Order: sequence, then structure tokens, then C-alpha cells
Amino acid sequence: MNKSYNTKNFDAIRIRFELSNNLGFIPLYTKVFLDLQNGINSNDPIFTTPMHLTDASIPLTPMFKHNKGLLFFETYISFKSLNTLPNAVIMEKAKKLIFKYHIEDPSGANQEFNTYDFGPTIIKNKELIYFVALIDLI
Repeated sequence: MNKSYNTKNFDAIRIRFELSNNLGFIPLYTKVFLDLQNGINSNDPIFTTPMHLTDASIPLTPMFKHNKGLLFFETYISFKSLNTLPNAVIMEKAKKLIFKYHIEDPSGANQEFNTYDFGPTIIKNKELIYFVALIDLI
């Protein structure tokens, strides 16, 4: 899916992420990276699910400068409680998860995206599934 958010020339935005309909999965965390067009990128996420949250969400963040980069969301969930099921069943259940990526600018205008770009992908030896969503800031 090609997702983009028109920043309307605002220098800053804020974001929020929610995951629901967990269906027996254990949500672990989400990391958000900002890939900049100038090639100067950090390996560190700009936001991560706070330790006290157990739903892999990102609460509404403070405003941050985006430089019209690419937001890169990585969400990890555990299927340890479902590991007796066949992989095909686990994958079908994972595809039913509900993702909400919310972006807001200083004027209060906002947009919500409900699709991911890559995944679900199983990391079998760790009993994890991860998803990736990309949102281009234009």
C-alpha cells in the first residue's frame, strides 16, 4: 500500500498508533523511525511504546519536525499463547488485527491509516510476528 500524508507545509506533526482485536496474541511494542530524504538517518527510533503500556500502542506524541521524511512503524506481537496452532492459522488470525496509524498537524487536521505494508512475518525461533507500515510525509 502506498500511504502518504500531506503536511501542508507544516514543519511539525504528531502521531499516535493503536493495535486492537488481539485475538490471543500478546502485543509487545511498536517502534517508529523517521527516514529522512537527506540520507542522514538514525538507527534509533524516534518513538517506542512506553514500558508501562501492554498493547504495543504509541500514545499521541508531542509535535516533532519531520523534514518530509518517511515514517516507518515496526510492530511486534508474540504468538507464544497460540503456539499450539498451525502456522497457517496463526497467520490468518494475525491478518485480522486492526491497526490505526494517526497523524495530526498543528492546525488540528488529521488523517488515519488502517493498513500495514509488510507482514505478518513470523520470527519462529522467538515466537514473534512483526508488521511494517510506511507513511510518506509530503
